Amino acid sequence: MTAFTTTPEQQIEVYKIASKMSENGLSAEFIADVVPMACIYEGAFELMELWAESDDDAERDEIVADLQDEAERLKEMRAGTFKAPRIDFDDLEKNAEAVLEFKRELRALVDRLGGISELSERSGIPQPSLSRFFSSASFPRNTTIYRLVNALLPERARFSWTSPISITQISAMIWEEQN
Repeated sequence: MTAFTTTPEQQIEVYKIASKMSENGLSAEFIADVVPMACIYEGAFELMELWAESDDDAERDEIVADLQDEAERLKEMRAGTFKAPRIDFDDLEKNAEAVLEFKRELRALVDRLGGISELSERSGIPQPSLSRFFSSASFPRNTTIYRLVNALLPERARFSWTSPISITQISAMIWEEQN
C-alpha cells in the first residue's frame, strides 16, 4: 500500500462511495474499515473508485474481496500480529492440504450454523471475501480467523490480538463443536 493524502474533494468522493456501498448491502463494519484506509492508501482509494464505476457484480465482488484483504492486512500490521510464516518449498503441498482440510471442516460448521450469508452477517465480512476465503488454499490471516471464531463460536472466542491462534487450535474447537 502506498501512503498518500487525499484531498478534501477525494474524501467527499470516498464518503459518497461508502454510502453507495451501504445502499448495496455491504456491512457497516466493512465500510468503516475501508473508508479510513482509502483516505491514506492510494490503492484502496482507487479500488473504491473502481467499485463505484463498475456495473459488473462479479467485478465488484472481486474488488470487495481485495479491499477486505487489505483491511485485514492493515489491522494485523497495526496490532503487531503480522508474521509471515516461512514455509519450505518441500512443505507447500502438505500445508496446502492442511489448509484446505481446515477450510472444509470450517465450511461444514458454517453450513450447519446457517451458511455463508449468516456468517457474513455475524462476522461483518462481505460474502465475496468469504467465498474467496473458502475456495482458495491460501493460509488464512489471523484477523480473519478471529472474526470467524467470534462469529461462529462466540462463547469459545477468548483470544487476544497478541496471541496468534493456529489452525490446529481452531480445528480442535470445530471438532469439539461438531461432536
